[in-house]
Amino acid sequence: MRKLIWGGVILVVGALTLAAVALLRPAPSEPAPKAPSPSGKKLSDASCLADELASRGSFLAPETPAPAASSSSGRVLGKVLLPWQERKKSSYAYAIYAFTSDGKISGPKNFVNTDQFELSGLAPGKSAILFYPLLENLSFPYQVIDVPAAGPVEITLRPTVPFLLSGKVVDANGRGVGGVLVVATETILLPGELYFQGLPKEKAVVEKWSEPVISPSAPPVEDIVSTYVHIDPVAGKLSRGVTADAKGHFRLPVTSPVDPVPLTILRGKSDVLIEETVLPGSGPVRVIVPNQ
Repeated sequence: MRKLIWGGVILVVGALTLAAVALLRPAPSEPAPKAPSPSGKKLSDASCLADELASRGSFLAPETPAPAASSSSGRVLGKVLLPWQERKKSSYAYAIYAFTSDGKISGPKNFVNTDQFELSGLAPGKSAILFYPLLENLSFPYQVIDVPAAGPVEITLRPTVPFLLSGKVVDANGRGVGGVLVVATETILLPGELYFQGLPKEKAVVEKWSEPVISPSAPPVEDIVSTYVHIDPVAGKLSRGVTADAKGHFRLPVTSPVDPVPLTILRGKSDVLIEETVLPGSGPVRVIVPNQ
């Protein structure tokens, strides 16, 4: 947002016969320096499409307040074209993020039971608008646009149903290893589209851990599955993870059944047990980790 400030006055005095005439003229306008944008990584706790029977609790994250709109702030009007499997649900929600060419991230902004969204107060310039699903049951489509200084720009985002990579984690003796985190990391083309003039110094990311909410009155649940999402727009990486059940089984959404996907098996959030590349469409995968 630019703010014009008029400075002081210039006093011109001319000597005339028997009189003096003072001419007052306003100084030329100068733009004030931009207010510094907050830095640092933003961690998301976003929302996504979910039906009314989903077991997760309060999935809507506190929204990041948008700057006050003005005549110089950009505005995006968007529409989400849901796959037919999602359109029939009576209740759904999702979040929208904006990635800017200077490496910053704005969002999440949450939307419930509507396929239309609006973002205001965006800085003019190139941005990537990204759809974020809560339960990781859809893809993460984005669109790179030029946000104008005034007036809205319209976009359409088309999330799709991903392919489910299924498999089992076992130890060297063939016993299932439960409770480990299975993470698939895929490449996205966003850096070449958004940072074509060079990578930014700031490198904010989106990261979310989701834990299901279990009612105390509900029957005991043997396997509590948590999920993980990490989006690094500068590196061009999208990682999705899920915990294996008590017997080591897992089902993990990936973009394509034909593209090889690197898998990382972790105990906890940082203890890497093994890394290997698998082909999702070749059938259930079997990942062998060292005996602990």
